[in-house]
Amino acid sequence: MRKSLHKWHGWLGIIFMVPFLLICLTGSILVFKKEIDGWLLPDVAALAPSDEPRLPLNTLKLRVNQQLPDYEIGSWEIFPAGHDEADRVFVIKEGTDAWHKVHLNPYTGELRSLPTEPGHYLTDWLLELHYTLLLNDLETLDFSFATEHFGLLITLVLGLFLLFMGISGLIMYRRFWARFFTLRWDHRLLVVFSDLHKMAGTFASPVLLVLGITGVYYNGLIFYEEWTEHGGGQEHHIMTERLYSDSVNIDELVADSQTRIEGFKPTYVLFPFEPELPFTVFGRAPTANPLLSNYGSVSNYDAWSGDFLSTYNLNEQGAGMKTLDAFRRLHFGSWGGLGVKALYSFVGLLPLLLSITGGYIWWQRRNKRQRRRTD
Repeated sequence: MRKSLHKWHGWLGIIFMVPFLLICLTGSILVFKKEIDGWLLPDVAALAPSDEPRLPLNTLKLRVNQQLPDYEIGSWEIFPAGHDEADRVFVIKEGTDAWHKVHLNPYTGELRSLPTEPGHYLTDWLLELHYTLLLNDLETLDFSFATEHFGLLITLVLGLFLLFMGISGLIMYRRFWARFFTLRWDHRLLVVFSDLHKMAGTFASPVLLVLGITGVYYNGLIFYEEWTEHGGGQEHHIMTERLYSDSVNIDELVADSQTRIEGFKPTYVLFPFEPELPFTVFGRAPTANPLLSNYGSVSNYDAWSGDFLSTYNLNEQGAGMKTLDAFRRLHFGSWGGLGVKALYSFVGLLPLLLSITGGYIWWQRRNKRQRRRTD
């Protein structure tokens, strides 16, 4: 089995090396997306600390609608007062199903940016590259669903590839601890590269396996949802009119969500962007678990009356649902401060070393086999 694993480990590493490196290197950068946006876009994404109270959400909603009369709000990422990031509001252009992003100053109600398509800013472009390799919507493909999600399918395959490479590597070098800190610098290059490959792979494997598992889950979930909703050729909803009543007070919905779950902190409001969808207030229920996300608990409200519909409290769920919710922070490295981000970023760079050393090892072994055949 180890001989077969060696063969597949080497060949798949060569085949997927370039796209895999793109995903790893972009992920290594995106760990610091917030910091990079604050540095590159100080007048757009960042806010100076303020002791002023935020304007009411309903007031902010009206000002967004006034400044963007040709768009409808689809979702809204909100931050507490004193936070150093501008609110991010995602809007849909009327007559289309195209989503755009704007940054909103929650203290004045002024937009800090015009509506931009996905990939407009550097980190957003890197995010598109990371998730789809910019291969979605390929005009050369004949199948509409495959065309729209081709890049997502490729990155899903790459996630499975990462899982295989990590597991197969640990099986092949299952006694890694015996020589983990051994680097035979005084030997020939093949031996040095072999030691480097084993050491880097062993060090990186826990984080890479976590990234592979969480990446496969999210890509698979997105693809499954798109397939069930649009796999039969159903078009996305074209925004032609507002799908909720203007009389619904967003502040009241958010305030009510805080009474449904004691200590609940709202973080995100999803507006009805398709017919029959409710308002949904996402947030974080009180927990000492740093891995649980800021979007794990929700409350739903009727789009036309604002009446309460249902609540989902993550704290009342079992270990399985909490584990799936933890995938978000585990994938983005946002659960332990700058130290964890630095570790994730460093591990994201190690596949470059693994590719160089692994490629050299594969090439040398291939040449050795060819010489044996000729002899």
